[in-house]
Amino acid sequence: MATLDGKGLQEQLRQKRLSNLYYCFGSDTLAVENCVRRIIKAAGGSATRIDGTQPDLDALSDEVQLCPMLTDYNCIHIHDCNMETLREPQRKAMLALLEEVGPQTVLIFDVTGFDIYGGKTGRNKKPTARNKTLIDRIGKTGTLVVCEPKSLSQLATEITALARKNGCTMERPAAQALAQQCGCQSLAIRQEMGKLCAYADGGEITEQMVLEMVTPQLETTVYALTGAVLRYRAGEAMHAVDELLAMQVEMPYLMATLAGTMIDLQRAAAARRTGRSAQQMTEDFSYRFGFAVERAFRDSMGETPEHITRCLQLLCRAEKQLHSGAVDERVLFERTIVEMLRR
Repeated sequence: MATLDGKGLQEQLRQKRLSNLYYCFGSDTLAVENCVRRIIKAAGGSATRIDGTQPDLDALSDEVQLCPMLTDYNCIHIHDCNMETLREPQRKAMLALLEEVGPQTVLIFDVTGFDIYGGKTGRNKKPTARNKTLIDRIGKTGTLVVCEPKSLSQLATEITALARKNGCTMERPAAQALAQQCGCQSLAIRQEMGKLCAYADGGEITEQMVLEMVTPQLETTVYALTGAVLRYRAGEAMHAVDELLAMQVEMPYLMATLAGTMIDLQRAAAARRTGRSAQQMTEDFSYRFGFAVERAFRDSMGETPEHITRCLQLLCRAEKQLHSGAVDERVLFERTIVEMLRR
């Protein structure tokens, strides 16, 4: 199984080692879209696009078997095929279709419109069972392209270069602040940079401008909340709570995201206590990228695993209450944070 990131895919295509099957996915949706464009370009520059939410499997089977006329490959792009929502006959037909792909065909699956993990969080999460079946089948002979956020350092370099390209200046601290506000998501960063460059109008994009003009992503606000809780800063914590509730995120997902961040901090505090480094923690727990680990190491400084464990126990109790019956979700969440803030 070949599993590549965007850079690995670029190298594969540069060496003209084109696969006949691709599955492109990951939380960085802009990077996913860019990878699909690169594959299509390498396959001849054009592709037949299929809506994966309602695929016509008979027509798709005919399309797969066509011989290319004016290009080297018959390229087909299947967008957002969620195996969990297809009927059983469709799923079987889709899997059988993979066996029909010949050497003259490049079949690309990509996912940007749904969560292949089914709402699961954590660094070791796996795709839902039916999507995993498709991914594993493609992985046997094809290429999986996983697009996760880049490191803070990489993004800061790209952001400052993007500012220069648009006639503006931007110091590295401001670029890092933008990356953090956007949760290291390339699409969000590009959208916010367009707004910032227009506002700066050829001048400097400052860190203060970023903090005032860029709306934080969910994960960024969760990090702000955990940091305030662990340092007993009640005012900052409740301000973050108000921002999170205003986002109208489903409460089970919000609590799971908060718990996942706390677990990162707990691991970092334990690693620090035992003398292990951020790099070792990344390897120990199979993190896909190091940015979350670096942030957890920074934010857990001075904290003990016992303190963080108490917060996790309160979250666990709240989640049980959330799923045990009718509760006021907002009150439950706010009360849980208040209890975390008690010494």
